[in-house]
Amino acid sequence: MTLPVDENTYYMSRSMFQFEENNKEYLSFGNFEKRQHEILIYDLESQNLYKRIPLFKEGPNGVVGVNTSKSFEGAKTFFLFESSAKRLTIINDKGEILRRYPVKLPEGQFTHCYDGFSYFYNPSFCVDSVVYFLHKLNKPQMKTHEWKDVSMFTYLNMKNGEVGPLPLHYPSIFDKDVENPAGGFSFSYEYNYNQNRLVCSFCGYDSLMVSDDLQNVRWYNGKSRYMESIRPVLQETSEGLQALVKLKERGEYHNLMYDKYRDVYYRFVELPYELKQNESPFDDPRGREFSIIIFDKDFNIIGETKFPGNKYFYKMSFVGRDGLYISENNWANPEFDEDKLVFACFKLEDLKDK
Repeated sequence: MTLPVDENTYYMSRSMFQFEENNKEYLSFGNFEKRQHEILIYDLESQNLYKRIPLFKEGPNGVVGVNTSKSFEGAKTFFLFESSAKRLTIINDKGEILRRYPVKLPEGQFTHCYDGFSYFYNPSFCVDSVVYFLHKLNKPQMKTHEWKDVSMFTYLNMKNGEVGPLPLHYPSIFDKDVENPAGGFSFSYEYNYNQNRLVCSFCGYDSLMVSDDLQNVRWYNGKSRYMESIRPVLQETSEGLQALVKLKERGEYHNLMYDKYRDVYYRFVELPYELKQNESPFDDPRGREFSIIIFDKDFNIIGETKFPGNKYFYKMSFVGRDGLYISENNWANPEFDEDKLVFACFKLEDLKDK
């Protein structure tokens, strides 16, 4: 699939969501990189731009610090997250503001901060007029005993404006249970919510965490066959740059996506990698291999496929009617063209026939 872009559209977006309206399939593409300020809607059948929604920078409809957007009611209504203003804003398809909600936890209620980003791998979700989104910490590292009191999500009740932490806390899944004043543990996770079920994939842990009530959890094996078992590791600040190199080369779990058309989950895995002499640990390696683990609806692993690192850009993916779409806009791809959005469609085969 090839989607057109013009000189004002950057080929990469972390705010990219597929949706359906009137039995047609669309892709919402947040054009927020490189100081752009708009939402693009693509018709996936014709592979053409269907609608362009410019965002106002000033005036009564002005929005600031927008990093992400998400379709709320088809192509007519969208969530915007104004990170610098700490608010959730709902706009129509003309960019006009319908409602605004400040998202700030009451003073003293919680010691950490929320993060209103709604990337395709960390999508906000709405249940009975309550919006839930990632609760990011403002402390880069924490000790083991601190995590049990930290909520993983913040909620916003759109009926009364109430904001608070969800009583779903970080688990104790460390490689060591120690206190170290020179370092700490850092958590990163990605998730997906569908059919009243929340599924979380921790970047540094094999298992998947599942909750059906946003309070109680259970665990399922999600280990890649291409990696050794991992847990969140202690970060030694005294190691400096060498610690960063170790983290960059270590294998991790990332995107978790639900395929409603085939009732399966996809878990993306960054495989272990050795940085080359000309590669910086501050940049993403361009040739790193990855794999995708496929789970059935009961979280049984039904397959895992490895992908080359010099063709696909898995950090831009979406699920459509025909399959799983993965971007080919990878700098290491010899056919890379920043003037196009190119996606390869992968179809799930019936393993029972093999």
